[in-house]
Amino acid sequence: MKHSFLRRSWLFSWVGLLAVACGGGGGGGGTATATIAGQVRLPALAPGSFGSTFPVTEPMEPGEVVVWLENGAAAQDLASDDYELVRSGGPVAVFRARTAAACETLERGAALALSAEWATCEAAEQMGKMHGVRCASPNYMLQATVQPNDTFYVRQWHYPQINLEQAWGVTQGSSNVIVAVLDTGIVSAHPEFTGRLTSDGFDMISNPATARDGDGRDPNPEDNGDLLTPQGSSFHGTHVAGTIGANGNNGAGVAGVDWNCKLMIVRVLGRGGGSIDDIANGILYAARLTNASGELPAQRADVINMSLGGPGGSAVLEQACNAAANAGVLLVAAAGNDNSAAFNSPGGFDSVLSVGAVDLVRARAPYSNFSPTVDIWAPGGDMTADRNGDSFPDGVLSCMANDQGQLFFAFENGTSMASPHVAGVAALVKARNPSLTAGQIRTILINSATPVAGLPNNGRLVDALAAVQAAGGGAPAVPILVATPAAVDFGGNLTQVSLALENRGAGNLVFDSFAFQPAAPWFDGTLVDATPSNGIVEDRLDVTVNRTGLQNGVYQTRLTLNYVDVANGSALVSVDIDFRIQVGASPASNDTVFIVLCDPETLEARFQVQTTAGSSFEFAMGSITPGTYLLVAGTDRDNDGFIGDPGELFGAWPSLDAPQAIVIGPGDNLTGRDFAMEDLATMMSVGPEAGLRAVIRRLL
Repeated sequence: MKHSFLRRSWLFSWVGLLAVACGGGGGGGGTATATIAGQVRLPALAPGSFGSTFPVTEPMEPGEVVVWLENGAAAQDLASDDYELVRSGGPVAVFRARTAAACETLERGAALALSAEWATCEAAEQMGKMHGVRCASPNYMLQATVQPNDTFYVRQWHYPQINLEQAWGVTQGSSNVIVAVLDTGIVSAHPEFTGRLTSDGFDMISNPATARDGDGRDPNPEDNGDLLTPQGSSFHGTHVAGTIGANGNNGAGVAGVDWNCKLMIVRVLGRGGGSIDDIANGILYAARLTNASGELPAQRADVINMSLGGPGGSAVLEQACNAAANAGVLLVAAAGNDNSAAFNSPGGFDSVLSVGAVDLVRARAPYSNFSPTVDIWAPGGDMTADRNGDSFPDGVLSCMANDQGQLFFAFENGTSMASPHVAGVAALVKARNPSLTAGQIRTILINSATPVAGLPNNGRLVDALAAVQAAGGGAPAVPILVATPAAVDFGGNLTQVSLALENRGAGNLVFDSFAFQPAAPWFDGTLVDATPSNGIVEDRLDVTVNRTGLQNGVYQTRLTLNYVDVANGSALVSVDIDFRIQVGASPASNDTVFIVLCDPETLEARFQVQTTAGSSFEFAMGSITPGTYLLVAGTDRDNDGFIGDPGELFGAWPSLDAPQAIVIGPGDNLTGRDFAMEDLATMMSVGPEAGLRAVIRRLL
């Protein structure tokens, strides 16, 4: 599909800018027939009220039912006039329900109870009752859901947050450990993956249209792009793999959590996401179990990372996860980005370690799910904030590419970014003690994690140092100074906070000196020796901030605390802590925000209103001509007539990383279209055009 944009002057031609129309609304012509505002109106009959045990409206391959066969059952024996065998391999088989073939899909306007999706759910219920079938479900499409010397490591705040620098003093990983990355595949040409990929990666996507490579399953996991948004493909798997295992301490680019592990790339997500069939078989392949491809890797993975998921559960997918866990694999998955306590799979399965996301100050990220099934938390970032004042959004920095073949690094946020942190730490633990089982590694990760006040369900943040030490690393022979938390945001009201200072290594630390960068006259701190004889004298920092006399705005500083090891010739040991305060209203509150309905193909503005802080940034837009639109919002601080250029806030419904077209019909009154804006991200090229580059896209 071709996309034309209104303006191409900013960095990449695939980034679209929207012209801000004059006036407060209109522009589409025709009769005033629809409105859009606050909260989505639900249909009179919810899908569940029809009696289906499967979600009808979740994305699926219409007509396809995926089943898990009982031992000894043959897929061909289930084929009949009603169910056509599409493909099978190992315990997973896919059938096409002929009853769905005569039905239109919901996308093409079918009524719910008459849709192909509804017929598919009914067929899945019937097949689940058949002899020889352990379970069945519609073939749903799940979504994709680093002090080394690497050039951009200074921007990877998310690694010091989990004490990775100290953990690297114990182990930097082992090439004998394999981490499988089930995702969109990989851009293998990225220099951060040199020497790190196994030779037996696999493309498990069965549908050539989804794979976009001209064929079905094949041994080439290269990412051909998923065309996730009008701006281009996500290259989600490249970002995730970079967090797990980008080459570290090589003087270039970024670092991964584990600098030596091998990455087995299994491509299961393509255009539109990934089917249960493909993902389940991808899990089986990575675990070196019989699967539909008929192929097996030379060695099974030790860890599987799945930065993907969807609401509810699939029994077939759970069987695949259970089989892999029983084969000795540790499965790690993203908890989901719906800001919900609802069950999400595969992360919610008992056999999977589910990972929630925190921001720079260790609070639950605003998008992260918080179901009781979340086992552990890790940095996922928040692209709407810059709490450390480095002029970059607080996203996770990792490897990236685009559809034009450029290779670079990008900030992203989501539980998709949190999960690979945990998978990478798991690989470090396995490297430290190869005899550990997957279950033992899981227990170590959870029990060694740091309790964080305010995280849902008494949540705990993964601690890389504590984990590798619990694996048998023991206390290092040198002192290791750790501050908890490593960053504090006082916001606009908080005035006092206490931080813990620990010596996680050897020796006896005594405070020596401190330094601020920049100066912070509003900061007052007191060091206290709260716990005697614990390897550090003065182990608590009590901080008070004073906003009196400060002009409105945001103030930030980095405090460096220097201790000396009196047990080892007074060697100097330091730790950095970032602090931020806000005085007065948020700078964003002074902005006018333009809400625009635009053409999804051309991005031409069709309808528009404005909103400000005086209206709590709420909006209501009327007189809308029926049609299909993208809903976006942005500031125009430079008054150049465009939103979406550098230095602006910008957002799209329901999220900037995955905007969805809104179909507006005659008489519709759509409400609940709430979404976040964010500062435009920044990424760094590793190609011939080095330098800072900006993007408006972020992942789940």
